[in-house]
Amino acid sequence: MLSAITRSNSTCPPSRLKVGRWLARLPTARTTTVRRTGDVTSMEYAWGYAVRRQWPDDAHDLFGFTPQADLARRRLDRDRGYWRSGPIRPTAVYLVAANAADVSRHPVNGCRHSCCPDSTQRGQR
Repeated sequence: MLSAITRSNSTCPPSRLKVGRWLARLPTARTTTVRRTGDVTSMEYAWGYAVRRQWPDDAHDLFGFTPQADLARRRLDRDRGYWRSGPIRPTAVYLVAANAADVSRHPVNGCRHSCCPDSTQRGQR
């Protein structure tokens, strides 16, 4: 049997006088600040750029979403530099206009869907 000294708060809730201090230690939901991008208040539907890598077997990869054009160009240059000297090379590596939801839902590799973003113009598919 547990004595008053060895019992924990989880097996025995605190008395009514200590409830305020006990609840203060509970984890709370964290709020995140969402930047306003144009008319969009959610980052999930924010428009930006992603890197599209096209393979010889008509499969493609879509990754690296960012709303900043200069950061997207750096990611594109880095990816091109990585594949330049390899024995297996993609047929094309380029930037496409996409929203964050399209990129996050995209399969990791080997996608062959024709509905994926492949245009550099915003909103075009």
